[in-house]
Amino acid sequence: MMHIRTLRIQEENHKVPGTEATTLVSPTIAKLAIGFGDITAISHLSKRSDLAKIAQHWLAGSSCLGSADQAGINNDDVHSVTALLIDDAAGHYGVGSAELTGDIEQQASNALQDAMDAAGKSYELPKLIWCLQAPGCEEAVLKGIQTLIGNEVPIFGGSTADNDVSGKWLQFDGKSLSSNKVILAVFYPSTPISSYFSSGYFSTQHQGTVTSVNKRILQTIDHKPAADVYNQWLQHTGEAKLLPGNILMESTLFPLGREVRQHNNLPFYLLSHPAILHEDGGLSLFSEVAVGEQLWLMHGHKADLIARAGEVVRTARQNLKFQYNRDAAGAIIVYCAGCMLAVQENLNEVQQAIRSELGDIPFIVTFTFGEQGCFIDGSNRHGNLMISAVLIGANHVNE
Repeated sequence: MMHIRTLRIQEENHKVPGTEATTLVSPTIAKLAIGFGDITAISHLSKRSDLAKIAQHWLAGSSCLGSADQAGINNDDVHSVTALLIDDAAGHYGVGSAELTGDIEQQASNALQDAMDAAGKSYELPKLIWCLQAPGCEEAVLKGIQTLIGNEVPIFGGSTADNDVSGKWLQFDGKSLSSNKVILAVFYPSTPISSYFSSGYFSTQHQGTVTSVNKRILQTIDHKPAADVYNQWLQHTGEAKLLPGNILMESTLFPLGREVRQHNNLPFYLLSHPAILHEDGGLSLFSEVAVGEQLWLMHGHKADLIARAGEVVRTARQNLKFQYNRDAAGAIIVYCAGCMLAVQENLNEVQQAIRSELGDIPFIVTFTFGEQGCFIDGSNRHGNLMISAVLIGANHVNE
């Protein structure tokens, strides 16, 4: 029987008036707990002595300025983690982790094999892989996962975040706390899963070809300094020229996009968020691009970003009903921290847009510094300023 619920977990010795007792009480031990919160909250979570009484396996990470669930935004108390508990007696779940040092692809493969072993399914492909890691080498992690199991399994997740891009993000696998770890959870649920990965941006007429790149620094577009080209595109849209330095906030509504596929003649875009404009004309991104790829200047509006999370959830829920004739028992939603900061004053509207689609179905939202997801064509990608929803199916009424 599939049962999913959310729980807000305080520091073990911390008590806020009006909250539940600090001692965690659970009628059953869940198979998997997924937790998100401020860096302080994740640090406190890692010190609790009673987590094994709540769930067999844990995957938790820091989320920019807190998290959210069906009860609202959880950012008023830095001691509080929001956890989604999956209690699925007939399902199998496992967690594996590895430090992101040395051969990253091999480390990711090892973490995945450990997760499959922990689930008791060493040689069986999971229905879904949830990926949580420190920002910086997400493409290598995805490649390592697919080296082991191929391209048949949807991979979703989000890169951990802090509150000011200072590198204080944290990952916790139920045993150890780290700032540079990948944690993978494998899902073998007893019910179907539906998902959707998208953005709330549209392309402009401005586009060019990547002609040189160094890791995540885009050096030239059409053989011209990338920063100069980006600034020219911005000015053509009526925006001010950006000066060298951190441009994360200024570029949030104007990322770069790559067309990854077409569906019914409509393009889908994978976004890259410009982070730093360098004196030498380079442009640091939060994801990798390759020489020869076409880049478009993308544009987003706050109203679209507020509504988009609800639309992504709606699509995933409709797919679940259409493909499997099921409703959802719970949902995991990733909402880019850049988008969140752009609409921070309206964040309650984002939460309400999700709730309007799910009603009383429990859900959890994390605000990330990079998003991993599977497009409609089955390709797993890492991007920025993206939104995803994974819905876990409910039992049939007669089950």
